[in-house]
Amino acid sequence: MDKTLPTPQIYSDVSKFFTPLPEAVVEIERRRKDPELRRKVEAYLHGDIPEHFTYSKPIFYLSRHIATPNYETLRFIEITEHYELPRVIGVDPFDKFTSNNVLKRSLGKMPVTKGISRNGDEIVENFTVVDFPKYDGEMLRDVKTTFGEPLLDFHTNLFREIYPTKGMIINEAKWVDNHHRGALVPEYIDVLSLLITHGIMFEFYEPEDREFVQQVLEPTFNFVTSIYGVKPLIVNLVDTEIANTRNWNGYPSVIYQHIKQKLAQQ
Repeated sequence: MDKTLPTPQIYSDVSKFFTPLPEAVVEIERRRKDPELRRKVEAYLHGDIPEHFTYSKPIFYLSRHIATPNYETLRFIEITEHYELPRVIGVDPFDKFTSNNVLKRSLGKMPVTKGISRNGDEIVENFTVVDFPKYDGEMLRDVKTTFGEPLLDFHTNLFREIYPTKGMIINEAKWVDNHHRGALVPEYIDVLSLLITHGIMFEFYEPEDREFVQQVLEPTFNFVTSIYGVKPLIVNLVDTEIANTRNWNGYPSVIYQHIKQKLAQQ
């Protein structure tokens, strides 16, 4: 992967995939009234629509390996707060844990804000809660923290403690198993098909996602648009103007003492 790519270029590359949130909400409501379009999606997916995508209202959707109360999740909650659509975080604990993925790495080595410096910068402390060599390549559901708690339970409980009423956590592992797990292109075609009439996905593509954007997102996005005649609805989770202001995989100071107490149990 080309690590020398300037940050602004990745954002200009992905901007064509995004729909502004207010426009996406209007558009998904319009599409929901088109029975032929809905039938087309259901036929393509052979009727296998995840239950949370079949609610009476379309959903706001964040797809992550594990639900966790980091800045990215907080952003998802904040920008959807004034809409009356269900908020769902889809998780996949059958995926593998690896330090090579920025999202998974931050689940095991958590950058937590402990305060603000005199010049207004966040003071961050990193907490390693997973033995990386021991669990690298293992399923996320099998990874345990250094204090003995399953990593999945630790992050899920932390999310529910910080945001108890702010979103549903849905395990999507079985659906992924039935939709080409490990084969990213056909799997992503099915995921993007859910964003035609059933939900709006929120996403943040970072510079290290360049290969995924070029090899998976772009061809699948174009294919799905061609078969349905409308594009999948994806909203930019983190605007370009604030993308570099912090590590969005980091955590707010509200969890600092909680992590300190957990690590004291080792």
